[in-house]
Amino acid sequence: MAMENTASSPSRLNAIPLIFVSILLLSFHFFFVYFVNSTYVSAFVGDTGVSFIYAIGAILNISLFLKAPKLLRRYGLLNMTTGLALLEIAALVTLAFPTHPAILVLAFFAHTAAAPILIYCMDMFLEQYGPKEETGAMRGMFLTMWNVPPIITPFIAGLIIGNTSVAAHSGRLLSDLHEIGFWKIYLISAAFLIPFIIILRANFRGKHDLAYPDMNIKDTILHFLKHKNIFDVFVDRILLNLYFAWNVVYLPIYLHEFIGFSWNEVGVLISVMLLPFVLLQGRIGKMQDQHAQEKPLLIAGFLIIALGTIIQPFIVVKSLVPWAIVLFITHIGASFVEVSSESYFFKHVSPTNSGFISLFRMTRTLPYIVLPPIITLILAFLPFGYMFLVLGLIMLLGIRYAFLIR
Repeated sequence: MAMENTASSPSRLNAIPLIFVSILLLSFHFFFVYFVNSTYVSAFVGDTGVSFIYAIGAILNISLFLKAPKLLRRYGLLNMTTGLALLEIAALVTLAFPTHPAILVLAFFAHTAAAPILIYCMDMFLEQYGPKEETGAMRGMFLTMWNVPPIITPFIAGLIIGNTSVAAHSGRLLSDLHEIGFWKIYLISAAFLIPFIIILRANFRGKHDLAYPDMNIKDTILHFLKHKNIFDVFVDRILLNLYFAWNVVYLPIYLHEFIGFSWNEVGVLISVMLLPFVLLQGRIGKMQDQHAQEKPLLIAGFLIIALGTIIQPFIVVKSLVPWAIVLFITHIGASFVEVSSESYFFKHVSPTNSGFISLFRMTRTLPYIVLPPIITLILAFLPFGYMFLVLGLIMLLGIRYAFLIR
């Protein structure tokens, strides 16, 4: 079905800036809580149990992804995005003021299920309005806008939480954790969704949706197996998101509870760590449109990630400089892999391939399902920090699949 614009719907030229502003607001919302979620939840379920909580949330999220094309057909892209944003606001407010630990966990499940689907919805907006011949540039800008907020938000969150050790409050009353200031972070995160909803409702109402075909998971997997290059990029994306998930859940805990950094220092380290995503991805995306260098950048990126992660367990000093250097360099590799896999994939799909895009975005949550048994097995034999050595070795697999791309 061809796209059809009405007077209340923006032109393609005007829509792109509005989409990027919406992505920026969504990212501020997402990353204000992204790196504190694991620490907050671990106060109730422990460091090992937190990965199982993430796994359950990931299963709920995948179930929602599988139904995404059906929901798009039934409600339309704008209404589906608005509904998910309102659900997310409710979940975040509940996390800010939980009346019982069980209520907190349920709200966390809702947040984990809904938040990644909002990213998928912005994918669909950009696919409908973005020019296909500038896919690399559009995806590079998408990732640049997405990765600006995490440069700022971890530092601000660290200032709000201060130097209080959450571990010291583990198993205690909700009021104890309330005093630390987590509630402020969750309310700030929810507040960013208000202008996000207003911009979309004010500018995209009246837009006629595309014909979104139903998603058959078996057919989609067979499609990936048939198209070997897309499958290899899909596997590389899963590995990259395993790296991200591993760091989101365990890097803040490791830096704070084992190395001994304060939350202010952890915020600084995470901000420095994420700088490459802002500095490099826009330029790399434009380069991909001109020279199509996805394969060599994927190989280089995974090599950098692997080497940088392998040495982390051997940095035992509580010093910002060596940790900042290693994390910064490692995420240069991650930025290469993210924009290259993004560019390659979206050059080979159309906005009507909502099922394929759903499966691609599932790679963000799939790692949370395999993470608990992996971490449990590692901690049965190795000290906590050595899980990053294992992670680095796993990242070497990405080089193999990058080499297979033609």
